[in-house]
Amino acid sequence: MIHRALVSLVPLVAAATLATGCRFFKPIDPNASSKPRETTKQPATKQPATKQPTAAPATQTPASRAPTSTTRPTERNVPRGSLSDANIAAMVLASNNTDISYARLAPTRAQRDDVKQFAARMLTDHTGVNGLVTNLLTKLDVAPEDNQLSLDLRDESANKRDIMRELSGYAFDSTYIQNEVAYHQKFLSQIDNLMLRDARNSELRGLLTAVRPAVAAHLAHAEQVRADVLAKK
Repeated sequence: MIHRALVSLVPLVAAATLATGCRFFKPIDPNASSKPRETTKQPATKQPATKQPTAAPATQTPASRAPTSTTRPTERNVPRGSLSDANIAAMVLASNNTDISYARLAPTRAQRDDVKQFAARMLTDHTGVNGLVTNLLTKLDVAPEDNQLSLDLRDESANKRDIMRELSGYAFDSTYIQNEVAYHQKFLSQIDNLMLRDARNSELRGLLTAVRPAVAAHLAHAEQVRADVLAKK
């Protein structure tokens, strides 16, 4: 079943390929007599010694503490081998569900037919990939396990959906297709730099390898639609 479903993605690759950011001394009186003048000596008044202020000890500042890292996980800072097959499965499912949620906004908000058609293709293809992943997980008896990457993707997609729900016509078309280019670039990068790198199960690696051309084809298609949308503003 997996083989037949993967084979169905091959025409998508070919079709999209063709469519192809601080910073004292006292002065001498010259008129005074050289003979010393007799004067009554007054007892010297002791002047209280001026107490010099004691310099305050230098405040010792504690050694600077290394700031807590707030860097979000990316392909560059996720240690090699830190992702399990269950993590990778969760990332694939989250990525597909994210694009499915974007595509579902298009029918009632998009204006251009090519944008609507692209969204329909994303809905179909990503739903299909989710089916392949789910079948494989059932066969391997593996449950997807969320990690920070998959959770961040969900938060990011929710924020973007909130923005796109308020748009329609050209505003929606241009925002949606720009986001689709960025989304597929990120998905493709994660497949290449994280998922294929850390996948241990051979069947999971095979599935990722088979899905990658479809994601690349989606990216090429999105770039073409974006060019058309921006050219006909």
